[in-house]
Amino acid sequence: MKKRVLSVILSAVMLTASGCSDKKENTKTDKEVSPIFMAYNSVHYNNGVVFGRDTATFLDFETMEKAPLCAVPNCTHDNSSCLAEIVGRIPVFYKDYIYYFTSNNGDVRTTPEGYEFFIESKLMRASLESSETEVVCEFTDCAPTPPSQGYPGYVLYGNELYFTGDDLCPTGDKNTGYGWGTSGGYHYLCSINLDTGEYTNHGSIYDGDKQYEAAQYSSGGDISGVYKDTMYIDYAFMKEIPPDDAETKLRALNFTYMNFEFDFETKTWKESPLPYSRYMNNDTYTYYDRDAKQLHVIHDKGELIIDSENEITTLSEFGGKLFIPDTINSENGKWYDLSDNSEHSMGKYSGYEAVGYHDGCYILIKGGRNVKLTEEELFALDKEE
Repeated sequence: MKKRVLSVILSAVMLTASGCSDKKENTKTDKEVSPIFMAYNSVHYNNGVVFGRDTATFLDFETMEKAPLCAVPNCTHDNSSCLAEIVGRIPVFYKDYIYYFTSNNGDVRTTPEGYEFFIESKLMRASLESSETEVVCEFTDCAPTPPSQGYPGYVLYGNELYFTGDDLCPTGDKNTGYGWGTSGGYHYLCSINLDTGEYTNHGSIYDGDKQYEAAQYSSGGDISGVYKDTMYIDYAFMKEIPPDDAETKLRALNFTYMNFEFDFETKTWKESPLPYSRYMNNDTYTYYDRDAKQLHVIHDKGELIIDSENEITTLSEFGGKLFIPDTINSENGKWYDLSDNSEHSMGKYSGYEAVGYHDGCYILIKGGRNVKLTEEELFALDKEE
């Protein structure tokens, strides 16, 4: 099963990279956005999905069989040398390779002149057939920002892989040593050409926060996705640090959120009129209004507004159906039909996350469990309440 599943992955990747086969049915452009970040904590492809926080696992939508994302014979998939352990939960596929980052995430070495802070980062790639790895490029000006909760982290546009990186805000000097971290400092938008290995740092995402002392302890930037062929970048920072006894909720409300639009052709960005988003795809854009306590879903047929006391970060949309699982108590999961904005129950699958649509079925997963539901079966869940 392992060998066959990996060959299915390879077929899907080659299809994605070639611009939807030789039939030329999609005439929009050869700069397709890939991988398609369709769901929280997963990478969706034409015939399956890669998911898992610790071990990257491929779920074949056709057979609903699962296998670790590793082709090494006799690998037990429970050690740091296993490819499924190395690539993380958001691997990048291009042609017949899996791409992933490694970094020392900052370190200090002793030189004749004193202490020196340094960063060593690499983009690696592994063969889908053999899992053999090699270095694509190395860079020392930043550490790649790992995908965080609710954010995809990376976008592959044509052969350009876009990501954000942190300078790790080193503090100290050559005499006393250094401290560093991912909050504060400079947060860069970067890209790597996967055909040539050329690395480009496009510059700091935003510098207006540097006037606030609290920003050096709180700032951060993430790629939040692609909507209407425009990439969006979220940037957040605090202007003032709350008292030590402030509740987590109050601390969150103290953040200033900014949203930027990136133009793939000019490779420039500007502040967006849209609020920042936790989830989007090329046709649907969502954002949470903290003051009104409402989730806004902008889609091709209009706008859906959902009342919610807390920001919703786990959601996905397939085939005109928006899924919002209840990942806390697994009782109140909902899905919405965007054709008429009607609300429906997820019934006994309330805690399941929707990760794909294949051959007339919606694919739901929860932990090690997965299920296929037709549209009729999806509507039938309303009757379970």
